[in-house]
Amino acid sequence: MKVRTIALLTIILTVIFLVTACSSGAATSTTAPASTTLDGATLVQERCTSCHGLPTNARGTADQWKTVVQMMVARGAQLNTAEQKVVIDYLAANYGK
Repeated sequence: MKVRTIALLTIILTVIFLVTACSSGAATSTTAPASTTLDGATLVQERCTSCHGLPTNARGTADQWKTVVQMMVARGAQLNTAEQKVVIDYLAANYGK
């Protein structure tokens, strides 16, 4: 239970950091950059790191990452539905529990 609480706290803190970083006045484009393939690593690099760095110690399930990605899209991340799924799958596979 303690490990689960720590993991959840880590994810929450990461989300707060990411939301804060994206809302700190960073310029956002109104159109998404063109991506020729739906590669999770490329999408994260192109669309997510314009506001914040790559996750380092954040870990989560696919459902937890889905919540994070949806929050980022609500804050202005330029990802369509298909790209969101690719990013969520990438994060769950590479930064999963």
